[in-house]
Amino acid sequence: METKARVAIVTGAAKGIGRAIAISLAKNGVIPVIADIDHENAKLAVEEIAQTGVAAVSYMVDVSSVEQITRMVEDVAQQFGHIDILVNNAGVLSKASIEELNETEWDRVMNINLKSAMFASQQVLKHMVQQGWGRIINIASMAGRMGGFSTGCAYSTSKAAIIGMTMCIARKVAKNNITVNAIAPGPTETELVKGFTAEELKNLEDSILVGRLGKPENIAETVAFLASDAASFITGAVIDVNGGMFMG
Repeated sequence: METKARVAIVTGAAKGIGRAIAISLAKNGVIPVIADIDHENAKLAVEEIAQTGVAAVSYMVDVSSVEQITRMVEDVAQQFGHIDILVNNAGVLSKASIEELNETEWDRVMNINLKSAMFASQQVLKHMVQQGWGRIINIASMAGRMGGFSTGCAYSTSKAAIIGMTMCIARKVAKNNITVNAIAPGPTETELVKGFTAEELKNLEDSILVGRLGKPENIAETVAFLASDAASFITGAVIDVNGGMFMG
């Protein structure tokens, strides 16, 4: 099945920012693959996207497994004939303090937030290099830019590493007409912030110049731009979407 519309794999797209990204891409005529371990919500996302007139598909995958990532990319490429866009959005929050942090928590965060992005990029690049076009967009975090406020070191480190990885891959593949960029959101209204106390949320809101948390759509619209032809001269960049909370 060879499709003319561009195809995007969006990891962690069953809910939250990932779901908003998939919807935004669909509104721009891109076919999103909802790649998530949460199969039930992924199917609901597909039904919601159908209202835009685009037939999205869901794919159940544990992104902490390189074997499952590899199989997913191969299956998507076989189904559609090409993979044009990858959005590495899947992630977990960790608030473990330095004293509380243990190896299990460190590995959990790194496997989902960082390892998944590296190896998903590795696998889709095989197809993007061959076709001479591609977009990889990594969802980092303001915590990776400045160490975070209420997040733990494992989370902040994983997101900082995403930024370094973005720049490294961007340098290697620019000659193939492939751009690689990162978005660093500030605090955003998703399930991840439910782990914060009311006091922590109030402190976050007070530190944001525009006076509110971000919305998933704010991130999604930035992704849609970076995935488009209009952003062809942007690569290796980190786009801060944080309401003025961090400037630098």
